[in-house]
Amino acid sequence: MRMRGNCAEMKNTKMKIQIDEDIYTGSAVEIMEQLRQRVFDTGDFPDVETYIWYLHQNYERMSGLRCTLPKGDLELQSRAMFYSLAEIGALQLLEEEENE
Repeated sequence: MRMRGNCAEMKNTKMKIQIDEDIYTGSAVEIMEQLRQRVFDTGDFPDVETYIWYLHQNYERMSGLRCTLPKGDLELQSRAMFYSLAEIGALQLLEEEENE
């Protein structure tokens, strides 16, 4: 399973990730939106962008590692965040496949 690299190469792929017993499938932004709606009152994080910011801040604070996210593109930012979380064991990347 590819863990890191050029996220732009994988931009048009569907992901499948596992967090604990739950499996999520879709584009990286779609999965991020599912997590945002499931975990928090959506008023806390009104959109995916603010939820990514929250995850990014907590990742760096809790892991002590630097996490660099691509600028501007939410799909690439979401994908990079998932790769980083997988590297520290917070989730498991199950597969990535080309969108049809």
